[in-house]
Amino acid sequence: MPKPKPYKLYATNGCGSMIVEVAFGMAKVPLEIVDVPWADTGWNSKALKKLNPLGQVPTLILPGGKVMTESAAIILHLADTVPKFELVPAPDHPQRAAFLRWLVFLVAAIYPTFTYGDVTERWVGAPKEKGAGKALREATDEHRKHLWRYVASQIKGPWFLGKTFSALDIYMWPMGHWRPGIDWFAKECPKLHKIAVAMKAHPVCKKVAARNGLSFRAAASPLTEVVVAIDPIESGRRQDSTA
Repeated sequence: MPKPKPYKLYATNGCGSMIVEVAFGMAKVPLEIVDVPWADTGWNSKALKKLNPLGQVPTLILPGGKVMTESAAIILHLADTVPKFELVPAPDHPQRAAFLRWLVFLVAAIYPTFTYGDVTERWVGAPKEKGAGKALREATDEHRKHLWRYVASQIKGPWFLGKTFSALDIYMWPMGHWRPGIDWFAKECPKLHKIAVAMKAHPVCKKVAARNGLSFRAAASPLTEVVVAIDPIESGRRQDSTA
């Protein structure tokens, strides 16, 4: 009987595909990774054109050959197919509803602020440094801050769902380093910042960070850290569909 093919993930360093990498790593599910340069993501991507015409990562090839996108959908797929997958609360878990609420919020409310604010030329024909492009970048950045403050006001810690560790905490690892930056999170949303820092120390996150070429250094506050080898905060490396 032929050995089943592993999952294959098309990923870009520093992007939301790291969330899927970590989820697979924690689930101990074999995963083949195909690196796609940041410059080759988007509508004109050569590597992804046939698989995902939107040119977004993560793009996942299932063992049977079908294509799956959207990090939230991929994580829910793992919950459906991997025995004892602990990153998604079970249907009868008291935190199940909250998990689904915030998972969709992250990908449907916060992620689009990067979609429209990262490559402003795509939407208004002007770069982020001037004119309509600058206005769009600033407006989406400010809206994102408002959304994060709202999220922070709704959680108690130490994890996103209180005492229940979940995939939401994985999301906070990269997203807590993207704009508006980890120093902002430390000051404005300390509970979310603590999750990002705790996740950074997780062995699986360390392994994924190393594979993505990320390194960390002390930031302005002794309690904060920032990604320096790749700067997804400024270059907007989040072509993750809706996440």
